[in-house]
Parts: sequence; C-alpha cells; structure tokens
Amino acid sequence: MNFLIALCKQEAKQNLKGLWWFMAGAALILFAIDAIPALLSPATYVDEELLTGTEQAIDFATTILSILLFPITVGWLWLNLDIIRQQDVSIERIFRAFTTMYWKSVWVNILMGFFLFFWTLLLIIPGIIKSFSYSLTIYILHDRPELSALEAITESRKMMDGYKGQAFLLTLSFIGWFILGILTLGIGFLFIYPYYSATYARFYEEIKEGYDLDEVSTTVQ
Repeated sequence: MNFLIALCKQEAKQNLKGLWWFMAGAALILFAIDAIPALLSPATYVDEELLTGTEQAIDFATTILSILLFPITVGWLWLNLDIIRQQDVSIERIFRAFTTMYWKSVWVNILMGFFLFFWTLLLIIPGIIKSFSYSLTIYILHDRPELSALEAITESRKMMDGYKGQAFLLTLSFIGWFILGILTLGIGFLFIYPYYSATYARFYEEIKEGYDLDEVSTTVQ
C-alpha cells in the first residue's frame, strides 16, 4: 500500500479510538438528514415519466431542499477535521455550518456541482478527476473562512495538483470496506464512513503541511 495512504489510515484509526460509537451516531444523523429529500420526492417511488405536474413540482422542491441541507455535510467534514486535530468534539459541531457559514456552504455546493457537471459533459473521466481536484474545498473553508467559495475551490485545485492520483488510490483502498457496508445492508457504513472521512481529513492535513494558503487566486479550471 502507498506510504501516504497507509499513514493517513493509521492516523485516522488512532484518532478514532474511543470515538467509534460517537461517530457512528453522528453518521446516523448525517444519513438521516441527507435522506429527507429522497424520502419526500415522488420520483423515489414512481417513474419520473409518470409524475403529474404537482409531483414534478414537489420533486423539484426536494432537489432545492437537498442543496439547502448541504451544510450538514460541511459540518460532518469539519467534525472529522476536529478529530484528526484531537480537538474536543460534540454532536452539536456537525451543525456548525448552519450557524457560521450557511449561505457560503450552499453556494460552494452549487458552484462545485456546476463545474463538475460541465466537466462531466465532456467525458466521465474528466469529471471524476475534477471531483478529486475540488475535494479539499470544505476543509479549506474551515481553515480560511474569509475566502470566497470560488477562492476555496481554486485553492483546492492547486493543493491537489500532483495528489489526485493519491486521492483516487486512497478511495480505492476502501472498496472492500464499501462492499462490506453493502453486504451489511448499510449498517456497516455507520463505522466505515467515519473511518473513510477521518482518513481523508488526515490526507488534507498531510497535503496542507508546507502549503501556503495565504496566496489565493480566482481562476477555476
């Protein structure tokens, strides 16, 4: 296994000691809130082509709702960063972005979605590559909240230069765990997702060492 990936996974497991059940509970809250739009959407239960006008309107509203709920994902990523940094954690911290950076969290989600949609229109592979390019954006906003959404996305792209392959291999190294999560009817993900998230937070910390976040640009590629 790649040394950097092995190091990140080892550090994540060490920092999660004594916190596995806490993070399983936090993951359950995250999954439950993220599932609300899908549960309310008529398209979940009926073929989209068979939806009535009213049902289509409800389906659109649930799409908007999923965007408005994105700060819960931001809070989750920040919570994992706190764990890696061995800071005090509590369930309330998963909701931080709702009170400290709500609209910027929503806007950065919209921007990343737009850019990824654009790249995916060209080919699937460029879209996947760019998803890794932008994957540090939320962590950067935690450390540099004064940055705009566009600046944070750009900094993520710059930081990931030369590391996108590592990020792909890191994610690929969890494929066995993800399969196990499926085989356990999703229950395993209550522990697997915290492990993966903490590992990726550690990955950010490793890249950030020696990187200067003071100089920012607004050129997104």
